[in-house]
Amino acid sequence: MKLRLPNYYKQFHCIANECKENCCTAGWEIDIDTKSANFYNSISGKFGDKLHTHINFNTPSHFILDNNNKCPFLNSDNLCEIYINLGKDCLCEICTEHPRYYEWFDGVKEGGIGLCCEEVARIILSQTEPFSTYEVEIPYEDCDEYDTNVFSYLINARAKILSYLNDDTRHFDSRIHDVLWYCYTIQQNLDSELLDDEEIFSVSTSTRPNLLAILNFFLTLEHNDANWIIWFKNCINNYSNSLDKMEDFEKDNPDVFQYLKNISIYFIWRYFLKGVFDGEVLSKVKLMVVSIAVIKFLLFCKWLENGVLSFEDCIWVVKKYSEEVEYSDDNLIALAEASYDEEFFSVEGLLGT
Repeated sequence: MKLRLPNYYKQFHCIANECKENCCTAGWEIDIDTKSANFYNSISGKFGDKLHTHINFNTPSHFILDNNNKCPFLNSDNLCEIYINLGKDCLCEICTEHPRYYEWFDGVKEGGIGLCCEEVARIILSQTEPFSTYEVEIPYEDCDEYDTNVFSYLINARAKILSYLNDDTRHFDSRIHDVLWYCYTIQQNLDSELLDDEEIFSVSTSTRPNLLAILNFFLTLEHNDANWIIWFKNCINNYSNSLDKMEDFEKDNPDVFQYLKNISIYFIWRYFLKGVFDGEVLSKVKLMVVSIAVIKFLLFCKWLENGVLSFEDCIWVVKKYSEEVEYSDDNLIALAEASYDEEFFSVEGLLGT
């Protein structure tokens, strides 16, 4: 069986206490796999007492966050006490793997690293070479059933999308629009069970999508960080009075389009092939399109606030967006449903035609 990963995957390692916003302080409930929970429950002595006090061993087992919504095993130096006391091999699965993600297919396992981690955001935003992958051999792992013809069809479609997004001879906004229209056609083919080969072509658009409606929809989503949503609301409040400066922002920050391209490729790589299991690819591409529009606006707002846009600002915006949106199943479901229920999430609405 092959494990297929982006080339930048090899660059990642946890930077631990050098991380400005440690994932152990994110406020997420951290589930513990059964094997690790049983092991923690067997530990005796002083540290065993701490494990028994700060872990809920009900199903599913999980760490009991402290009053600041931090993992109780994160010490004053922002280092993991389980790692220190028991060793790296004794971390539970989620702490070992995060922020890595995987998807299983027949004979192929694909994976990557998630943007909710600031070090991952730094790595992905920094990419200047065209997106590429590598493979290693691993033992066979099972996957859910799917139609192999649909899988081949979507593999081919994804390759075209990634190649098109990588083509810097076209304006980035145009590439996003063209990919969206292409995936609208792909979805129609999936729905009609006619897997015709399609090509991506240029789509003429005249106006911008209804970004304000999209931003207000994001306010209805589940929120993890209260400070983030306060800032997000302030950005929306400044919307009408600031858009005339967008052109200056783009001229002052040409690297933003490279960052956005890398993010768009990340979303396609991470989500597109999931469509083989549920027959839905258009909603997954709309997630990319909407995410790019919102992230670009938030980067613009950071630039307005500070007069400049630093690379660290970009990392923070992208990380927080991913943390709030990608790492909430409820939010991903809400966005998928909105992609079919809301006019401003329609293909025509996003194209601005």
